Amino acid sequence: MQQNIEFERCIDFLVRMIDKYGDEVLRELEEEKQNKKEKEAAVS
Repeated sequence: MQQNIEFERCIDFLVRMIDKYGDEVLRELEEEKQNKKEKEAAVS
């Protein structure tokens, strides 16, 4: 029972963090991906 409660709290926390920061993280990942492509193109 206690493990279920702790698991639920963890999931709730993760959902809140994804809701709060998810778009920002995706944007940063996309920027890094674009920068990597630009660097590879510059080297070629």
